[in-house]
Amino acid sequence: MAWWGLSAAGSWLRGTMHPPMSTSPSRELTQPCVRCGRPVPLDIALCELCNPLGLSQPAASQVHGTVVLGIIAFVAFLAVVARISVAGIGPFSAQLVNAVPSGVGLTISISIANDGSAAGSTTCHLRDPEHRFDGPTVRVQTPIVPAGTTLTFDRDVDEFGRLPLRLDVTCTSP
Repeated sequence: MAWWGLSAAGSWLRGTMHPPMSTSPSRELTQPCVRCGRPVPLDIALCELCNPLGLSQPAASQVHGTVVLGIIAFVAFLAVVARISVAGIGPFSAQLVNAVPSGVGLTISISIANDGSAAGSTTCHLRDPEHRFDGPTVRVQTPIVPAGTTLTFDRDVDEFGRLPLRLDVTCTSP
Protein backbone atom coordinates (compact mmCIF):
# COMPACT_ATOMS: atom_id res chain seq x y z
CA MET A 1 0.00 0.00 0.00
CA ALA A 2 1.18 3.51 -0.78
CA TRP A 3 1.88 5.85 2.13
CA TRP A 4 -1.39 7.80 1.59
CA GLY A 5 -3.49 4.68 1.73
CA LEU A 6 -3.95 3.73 -1.93
CA SER A 7 -2.32 0.93 -3.75
CA ALA A 8 0.26 1.85 -6.36
CA ALA A 9 -1.68 0.07 -9.10
CA GLY A 10 -4.91 1.95 -8.25
CA SER A 11 -3.13 5.31 -8.22
CA TRP A 12 -1.57 4.55 -11.60
CA LEU A 13 -4.96 3.80 -13.13
CA ARG A 14 -6.40 7.10 -11.86
CA GLY A 15 -3.38 9.05 -13.18
CA THR A 16 -2.32 10.47 -9.81
CA MET A 17 1.03 8.74 -9.59
CA HIS A 18 3.98 7.83 -11.81
CA PRO A 19 4.07 4.27 -13.15
CA PRO A 20 5.45 1.60 -10.83
CA MET A 21 9.22 1.31 -10.99
CA SER A 22 10.63 -1.75 -12.70
CA THR A 23 12.86 -4.03 -10.69
CA SER A 24 15.10 -4.76 -13.72
CA PRO A 25 18.13 -2.48 -14.16
CA SER A 26 17.62 0.29 -16.75
CA ARG A 27 19.70 0.24 -19.94
CA GLU A 28 21.90 3.24 -20.60
CA LEU A 29 21.40 4.80 -24.03
CA THR A 30 24.52 4.42 -26.15
CA GLN A 31 25.92 5.23 -29.57
CA PRO A 32 28.85 3.65 -31.43
CA CYS A 33 32.35 5.04 -30.97
CA VAL A 34 33.16 7.14 -34.03
CA ARG A 35 36.45 5.34 -34.55
CA CYS A 36 35.90 1.65 -33.64
CA GLY A 37 32.14 1.22 -33.13
CA ARG A 38 32.13 0.10 -29.46
CA PRO A 39 29.11 1.34 -27.51
CA VAL A 40 29.73 4.60 -25.61
CA PRO A 41 27.36 6.97 -23.74
CA LEU A 42 25.53 9.55 -25.85
CA ASP A 43 27.64 12.46 -24.60
CA ILE A 44 30.96 10.83 -25.57
CA ALA A 45 32.28 10.35 -29.12
CA LEU A 46 35.33 8.10 -28.51
CA CYS A 47 35.67 5.04 -26.28
CA GLU A 48 38.48 4.62 -23.72
CA LEU A 49 40.53 2.45 -26.10
CA CYS A 50 40.38 5.05 -28.91
CA ASN A 51 40.95 8.00 -26.55
CA PRO A 52 43.27 6.60 -23.80
CA LEU A 53 44.47 10.04 -22.67
CA GLY A 54 40.91 11.28 -22.12
CA LEU A 55 41.30 14.23 -24.47
CA SER A 56 38.26 16.47 -24.85
CA GLN A 57 35.64 15.31 -27.31
CA PRO A 58 34.96 17.28 -30.50
CA ALA A 59 32.07 19.74 -30.17
CA ALA A 60 29.11 19.55 -32.52
CA SER A 61 29.96 23.01 -33.85
CA GLN A 62 33.46 21.79 -34.75
CA VAL A 63 32.07 18.82 -36.66
CA HIS A 64 29.45 20.89 -38.48
CA GLY A 65 31.98 23.63 -39.23
CA THR A 66 34.33 21.09 -40.79
CA VAL A 67 31.52 19.76 -42.99
CA VAL A 68 30.51 23.28 -44.09
CA LEU A 69 34.13 24.15 -44.96
CA GLY A 70 34.40 20.93 -46.97
CA ILE A 71 31.26 21.78 -48.96
CA ILE A 72 32.47 25.34 -49.62
CA ALA A 73 35.88 24.04 -50.77
CA PHE A 74 34.22 21.52 -53.10
CA VAL A 75 31.95 24.18 -54.66
CA ALA A 76 35.00 26.41 -55.22
CA PHE A 77 36.81 23.47 -56.83
CA LEU A 78 33.84 22.86 -59.17
CA ALA A 79 33.79 26.56 -60.13
CA VAL A 80 37.48 26.44 -61.06
CA VAL A 81 37.00 23.26 -63.11
CA ALA A 82 33.99 24.81 -64.91
CA ARG A 83 35.95 27.96 -65.69
CA ILE A 84 38.90 25.98 -67.05
CA SER A 85 36.61 23.80 -69.19
CA VAL A 86 35.13 26.83 -71.05
CA ALA A 87 38.29 28.94 -71.21
CA GLY A 88 39.12 30.09 -74.72
CA ILE A 89 35.66 29.44 -76.20
CA GLY A 90 34.25 32.49 -77.95
CA PRO A 91 33.44 35.29 -78.31
CA PHE A 92 31.05 34.44 -81.13
CA SER A 93 29.76 36.71 -83.85
CA ALA A 94 26.84 35.72 -86.05
CA GLN A 95 24.74 36.98 -88.91
CA LEU A 96 21.66 35.76 -90.72
CA VAL A 97 22.55 34.52 -94.20
CA ASN A 98 19.11 33.51 -95.44
CA ALA A 99 15.52 32.87 -94.31
CA VAL A 100 13.36 30.95 -96.80
CA PRO A 101 9.88 29.43 -96.43
CA SER A 102 9.78 25.66 -95.82
CA GLY A 103 7.14 23.36 -94.38
CA VAL A 104 5.19 25.31 -91.73
CA GLY A 105 7.88 27.92 -91.05
CA LEU A 106 11.24 29.18 -92.19
CA THR A 107 14.57 27.55 -92.83
CA ILE A 108 17.18 29.96 -91.55
CA SER A 109 20.88 29.92 -92.38
CA ILE A 110 23.20 31.42 -89.77
CA SER A 111 26.90 32.13 -90.22
CA ILE A 112 28.77 32.04 -86.90
CA ALA A 113 32.43 32.82 -86.20
CA ASN A 114 34.35 31.59 -83.15
CA ASP A 115 36.98 34.21 -82.39
CA GLY A 116 38.34 32.24 -79.41
CA SER A 117 41.25 29.83 -79.03
CA ALA A 118 39.16 26.69 -78.35
CA ALA A 119 36.32 24.93 -80.17
CA GLY A 120 32.84 25.24 -78.71
CA SER A 121 29.16 25.83 -79.28
CA THR A 122 26.78 28.51 -78.12
CA THR A 123 23.14 29.57 -78.13
CA CYS A 124 21.90 32.14 -80.63
CA HIS A 125 18.75 34.24 -80.18
CA LEU A 126 16.62 35.16 -83.20
CA ARG A 127 14.26 38.17 -83.00
CA ASP A 128 12.19 40.22 -85.41
CA PRO A 129 13.69 43.74 -85.14
CA GLU A 130 10.27 45.33 -85.69
CA HIS A 131 8.83 43.42 -82.69
CA ARG A 132 11.87 43.36 -80.41
CA PHE A 133 9.96 43.64 -77.11
CA ASP A 134 6.64 41.97 -77.90
CA GLY A 135 7.54 39.45 -80.58
CA PRO A 136 8.78 35.87 -80.32
CA THR A 137 12.35 34.99 -79.50
CA VAL A 138 13.78 31.72 -80.79
CA ARG A 139 16.82 30.11 -79.20
CA VAL A 140 18.97 27.99 -81.50
CA GLN A 141 21.85 25.78 -80.34
CA THR A 142 24.80 25.94 -82.73
CA PRO A 143 26.98 23.01 -83.74
CA ILE A 144 30.56 22.94 -82.42
CA VAL A 145 32.55 25.67 -84.14
CA PRO A 146 36.32 25.12 -84.34
CA ALA A 147 38.54 27.90 -82.95
CA GLY A 148 39.20 30.78 -85.34
CA THR A 149 36.76 29.56 -88.01
CA THR A 150 33.38 30.49 -89.42
CA LEU A 151 30.60 27.94 -89.87
CA THR A 152 27.22 28.21 -91.61
CA PHE A 153 24.34 26.00 -90.46
CA ASP A 154 20.58 25.71 -91.11
CA ARG A 155 17.69 25.37 -88.67
CA ASP A 156 13.91 25.17 -89.16
CA VAL A 157 11.78 27.53 -87.06
CA ASP A 158 8.03 28.03 -87.09
CA GLU A 159 7.62 30.91 -84.59
CA PHE A 160 7.89 33.65 -87.28
CA GLY A 161 5.45 32.21 -89.83
CA ARG A 162 6.25 31.44 -93.47
CA LEU A 163 6.93 34.93 -94.83
CA PRO A 164 10.62 35.68 -95.40
CA LEU A 165 11.77 38.49 -93.14
CA ARG A 166 14.89 40.07 -91.74
CA LEU A 167 15.83 38.71 -88.29
CA ASP A 168 18.40 39.90 -85.73
CA VAL A 169 20.80 37.23 -84.52
CA THR A 170 22.80 37.51 -81.29
CA CYS A 171 24.95 34.75 -79.85
CA THR A 172 26.19 34.51 -76.28
CA SER A 173 29.56 33.31 -75.09
CA PRO A 174 29.81 30.71 -72.30
